[in-house]
Amino acid sequence: NVVVGTFVATLTDIANKDKESMVKFELEAWKNYTDGIRSFFLAADTDKSGTLSWEELSRHLQDRKVKAYFQAMDLDISQAHVLFELLDANGNNSISLDEFCQGCIRLKGSAKSVDLNMLLMKNRRLCDQVQEYAASSESRFKRLEEELGVETTKEVLA
Repeated sequence: NVVVGTFVATLTDIANKDKESMVKFELEAWKNYTDGIRSFFLAADTDKSGTLSWEELSRHLQDRKVKAYFQAMDLDISQAHVLFELLDANGNNSISLDEFCQGCIRLKGSAKSVDLNMLLMKNRRLCDQVQEYAASSESRFKRLEEELGVETTKEVLA
């Protein structure tokens, strides 16, 4: 029993150290990933404004080493302009360091991630446009009804 107990205790110690080692390894890998993203951003920000324009990003992505680096970071750049739009979280046609880092982390993975995020963004924009159009149409119909002296029931419009 003493031998079995010692063996189990030793295995438990090894397993705990292994977990700690794995966590340490993952944290180090995460730090290296985010450091790489920052380095990329700073190299691409040629005018040193603290933001990336589409032109700066596009120019930087032409470099074969940069393309290879992005692929090594598990980011798909085949649709670079879509990538830019996804990273530009506030829609001001420039990407801050925070937007760039958060976006790259969010999009890390296969093209499916980029495609899904692109669809979500376009869906949000489309919903906003439909709501604006509906509100505009409703006010136009009301004005038209008033001018014609007709009252349309909601059942007719449905």
